[in-house]
Amino acid sequence: MKDYYQILGVDKKSSNDEIKKAYRKLSKQYHPDVNPQGEEKFKEIAEAYDILGDDNKRKSYDMGGMDMSGFGSAFEEMFKSMGRDNPFTSHFGNRNRRPQVPDKVIQVDITPLESFQSVEKEVNYRRNIACDGCNGSGGEKQTCITCNGSGHIQQVFGNAFFRQVQTTVCTTCHGTGQKVIKACYGCGGSGVKPEIKNLKFKIPHGSDSGDFYRLDGLGDYHNPVGFGNLLVKINMTNTNTWEKMGNDLIYINVLNYEELKNDDFTVPHPDGELKLKFPEMFDTTVPLRVKNKGFKKDERGDLYVRNVVKFKRNF
Repeated sequence: MKDYYQILGVDKKSSNDEIKKAYRKLSKQYHPDVNPQGEEKFKEIAEAYDILGDDNKRKSYDMGGMDMSGFGSAFEEMFKSMGRDNPFTSHFGNRNRRPQVPDKVIQVDITPLESFQSVEKEVNYRRNIACDGCNGSGGEKQTCITCNGSGHIQQVFGNAFFRQVQTTVCTTCHGTGQKVIKACYGCGGSGVKPEIKNLKFKIPHGSDSGDFYRLDGLGDYHNPVGFGNLLVKINMTNTNTWEKMGNDLIYINVLNYEELKNDDFTVPHPDGELKLKFPEMFDTTVPLRVKNKGFKKDERGDLYVRNVVKFKRNF
């Protein structure tokens, strides 16, 4: 029996929240759209969370009697929302899987305030579209004679007592099953041409580094399936004034010598200015905390004010 605790990197005493956090972290790291070599690991992670994330299944598993007959159903909707087939459906006899094309991944840098205010971002990125000269076909083609149009080659190893069949992608047609015999002049046989795509989309509130958002049909063109999806990867870039840490918003308050004499100061919070008083004991090593003024997600974050003193000394 698999050690699901080891797969998620947690122990048997871990809480449900700790298991969920471990799953989210690992699923982002090994998601096939981001890490093509991580698909098998991703399946293991999803399988482990399906069991340990459910109290009844977890109890049964801890007792050594886990029934796996219903595994995968909890993730059916999750994979549909990703625009991907459930990798576990092969266990249930579902063979009507539509052809898949790779997702295109672009990175978008945002600031803490852009995340808080859920701003609309505009980006330009390069993608492939169908060549209009050959309608994406690449030119005149014929069935690949190396693989007979299957796109794969089977190699048999062993002897009369033991045989192993290995299936590899055909190197002649690169898995397409067809070979271009008269390439399109416009695209040189690739079937695609580049374009610069302008995209506007709204950043969800609380977005952070490592978050992914899928935009259907905005990726590269792949003949004959069509356009793949676009995955927008968020990268948080802190500024000299604002930082984000989890659900907390951090304000860097730079003070000069004269401002130290004031009783209060103003924070330009995105929800409206806040007037705060300086504590009686001024200590720059301890940030000031304002409850519930951070990001408004599942767990409401706080605002932290980090005071920094900067002035020129005159002797």
